Amino acid sequence: MSVLTDTQSISKRLTRYKIIRELGRGASGKVYLAEDPFAKRKVAIKVLFSEGGQASPEDAALYKSMFINEASLAGKLIHPHITQILDAVVEDSFSYIVMEYVEGGTLEQYTNPNNLLKSGQVVEIIFKSVRALAYAHSLGLTHRDIKPGNILLSSGTNIKIADFGAAINRISDKTVVTQVGSPAYMAPEVIKGDAQASHMSDIYSLGVVMFYLLAGRLPYQASNPASLTYMMVNTDPDPPSSVRPGVAPELDAIVMKAMARNAAERYQSWEDFGLALTDIWAKELSSQEERDESDSARFAVLKTLPFFKNFPENELWEVLRISKWRKLPAATVIIKEGDRGDSFFILAGGYCKVTRGNKVLSALAAGDCLGEMSYLGQKEERSATVTTTSECLVMKVRAEDLTTASPLCKHHFDRQFLKVLVARLDAANQQISVLS
Repeated sequence: MSVLTDTQSISKRLTRYKIIRELGRGASGKVYLAEDPFAKRKVAIKVLFSEGGQASPEDAALYKSMFINEASLAGKLIHPHITQILDAVVEDSFSYIVMEYVEGGTLEQYTNPNNLLKSGQVVEIIFKSVRALAYAHSLGLTHRDIKPGNILLSSGTNIKIADFGAAINRISDKTVVTQVGSPAYMAPEVIKGDAQASHMSDIYSLGVVMFYLLAGRLPYQASNPASLTYMMVNTDPDPPSSVRPGVAPELDAIVMKAMARNAAERYQSWEDFGLALTDIWAKELSSQEERDESDSARFAVLKTLPFFKNFPENELWEVLRISKWRKLPAATVIIKEGDRGDSFFILAGGYCKVTRGNKVLSALAAGDCLGEMSYLGQKEERSATVTTTSECLVMKVRAEDLTTASPLCKHHFDRQFLKVLVARLDAANQQISVLS
């Protein structure tokens, strides 16, 4: 069998997709930018060389195994911060994986000392990576190859974890492919062979990525692989601030804990790692405006609100995508009786009062929703006025924006609205019974 290297021949095999150009190549295959006319979106297609390309037979077998491993995850990893595998075909003569296309490139571009991100941006990126890897871990997956080149940046601080080809599944009986990963990011216990890769080693690897993004260089500098291995196993690196003055002590502490040589001294779960990152926003790491705009801070708020208690994490990220957040002073009218509108609001912090005419009907607190009747009633007039009685953090969702969310996300909103309506009807009935 001949090795597939010609774009035109690839186009003939991939009749469903329109090949635009080659994006990159490696020892085992190529990646193409293509258009999916049916779904009207751009995709990235990874094509495996049928005879292993220029790789040795041993390496070709490894690449094929990793390719099959990644292909098996098609349709299974559905998370806004994980590159989605849309389609996969594995055959003896022709194998390919179709993935969503992310335009911004990898985080490697921000490891250059002359092109470093702000500390706050790094925290946002690492937090989203933590949540994505926590989701993968909930499905039994350990990535095993976390590095800047496998984290794609779509826009702002929005990232996508890519390349789960080396991943292992703790609830699978598949044979584990060994000797994979990038040495500079491997946890000491994995290097020594004392333990298999796990979420603890992924936490270590992400800690190295965080160090690299903050400092502009890797934590260990060695002239050869043997020296690098010795240093990683036997010595502790200096903190990022030793390389980049101005990095906050709190950030140094987070990085060094994630990278602890002894696994028992690291964060013991992704949840612990994420909480440490969100706590940073309560300190003087960034301006108040940056904290207010932080996705990680908003995500943490959503997790505490009763309205979103039953929303899976995927859908919480969707909520962030479709919502607008504002901080309002006391005595601000959010909704006015008689006005029309199809937006609804969730109170994320503070207190409001609900009035009709001159009569106070009720008080609202964090987690309560307001304006849902007009949303459900298709732009009917507002039946009451809602006014802030303290400084409030308010989340607004337009009906038009909710239509862009997934069916499951919309279903969870509908269920919550139904619960709210039932609770309010029950409260009204109790009030009537007391008055009677």
